[in-house]
Amino acid sequence: MNRNWTLIETLLPQDTNPAGHIFGGVIMGLMDKAAAITAWRHARCEVVTAGAEEIAFIRPVLVEEVVKVEARVVCTGRTSIDVAVMVETENVFTGESHEAARGFFTMVALDDEGKPREVPPWEPGTDEERRHCEAARKRRARRREKK
Repeated sequence: MNRNWTLIETLLPQDTNPAGHIFGGVIMGLMDKAAAITAWRHARCEVVTAGAEEIAFIRPVLVEEVVKVEARVVCTGRTSIDVAVMVETENVFTGESHEAARGFFTMVALDDEGKPREVPPWEPGTDEERRHCEAARKRRARRREKK
């Protein structure tokens, strides 16, 4: 099963702050959308965002840049799906591209009554995937400690 998703967007002047940069909230919304689509494709059911962590804005996004948002499943729990999201921009005039943001989203699968339901397990196949999954499990453990 393909557990990756790429979303390509162009943004408009109304999405910018007074400095001419795209609002961080707009970027986070795109990240959340890509995470949700990725989780839907994995779970094959409705999902909701349970949390977002380690969101890092690396560089401003400008209105003349095309935004590419890549999301991939990095770990699953009983009812949750951890998704890593990376935002890259490309200046349409120069072809120059940069990483703009990254973060992790936890999505929870829901049944027809809106209750959490089990998701298909995902097993990492490479060393890098194992590292990402272990990091997701540690984030989950830290969240549980805070409750």
